Amino acid sequence: MSLLDENLQQHFAAIVEGSNDAIVAKDLGSIILSWNPAAERMFGYPANEVLGRSITLIIPEDRQHEEVDFISRLRRGERIQHFETIRRKKNGQLFPISVSISPIRNRHGQVIGASKIARDITAQHRAAEQQRLLLSEMKHRVGNSFAIASGLLNLCSRQTSTVEDLVTQMRGRFLTLAAAHSLTAPGTGEENAAISEKRSLRGLLEAILEPFAGSLPVDLAIEDVLVSEAAVTPLALVFYELSTNSVKYGALSRDTGRLAINTERQGNRLIIHWDETFAPEHAGPAMPGQGFGTIMCELALQDQLEGSFSRQFTTSGMHAVLDVSSARLSADLPGHGV
Repeated sequence: MSLLDENLQQHFAAIVEGSNDAIVAKDLGSIILSWNPAAERMFGYPANEVLGRSITLIIPEDRQHEEVDFISRLRRGERIQHFETIRRKKNGQLFPISVSISPIRNRHGQVIGASKIARDITAQHRAAEQQRLLLSEMKHRVGNSFAIASGLLNLCSRQTSTVEDLVTQMRGRFLTLAAAHSLTAPGTGEENAAISEKRSLRGLLEAILEPFAGSLPVDLAIEDVLVSEAAVTPLALVFYELSTNSVKYGALSRDTGRLAINTERQGNRLIIHWDETFAPEHAGPAMPGQGFGTIMCELALQDQLEGSFSRQFTTSGMHAVLDVSSARLSADLPGHGV
């Protein structure tokens, strides 16, 4: 071996050892021949535990057919580029990877094995899922905006007698609606200062209900509890969702509808009851069932307040229950939390 060849081999070896991608060599029997440090970190197996063992060690049972296909394609001299699949760590955790596989040939050009380069793409999958959820929420909110505008127009038209009054009332409701909407996505500076003034549960509810209820009566029997900064957004999201549905389909969409909200303590839990009653002549399945809005409410309370969300529809109304942790509700306020 020439000095140049030896230097090149050392250079390639250093690249493999220092790579952030898992680089693995195997023979055509799927036996692992080399296993770099990145592979150790990615899969959790030190090299001495996997060398001489089958690569199927890291392949889930329902993906074993992939290795058979890989070997078949490699024997034909094919390269496999950026193939996304699922692999298994030593601790049993499944995770997504992108793998590229190239045939290894001897000096006669015969395929004798394969070199795999694998990259953990968990972060990319998580980012894609977050983007999907954000797009779903945006689509949901845009659709809601048109339905809310229609519902408010119908509501205001029954409460006004002239076009000028209708325009004035609609303008006022839209401005208040924008302020209520901002509570579901708080910002910084002046926005947060305005939100902090509504940190009581009653204040938060009143701020969100104002553009929807208008002059319609709402029965509030709410405990005077302060809401932590972290709890404002999830609660506002849920109240806003319930209010928009009410003005589109429920009690706030008609003059004869009634909305009652009350709270009760059950140990270390605060239970919020949202009750809508419709007039008998409007009885029927007018409101929607499980959809993105319901899922969003469930996730908001579960993730942020160790809580749950449920609702039941009847022929004469709807009953929703928000069950939240009292400690999480007021966690960042003096004298509260654990």
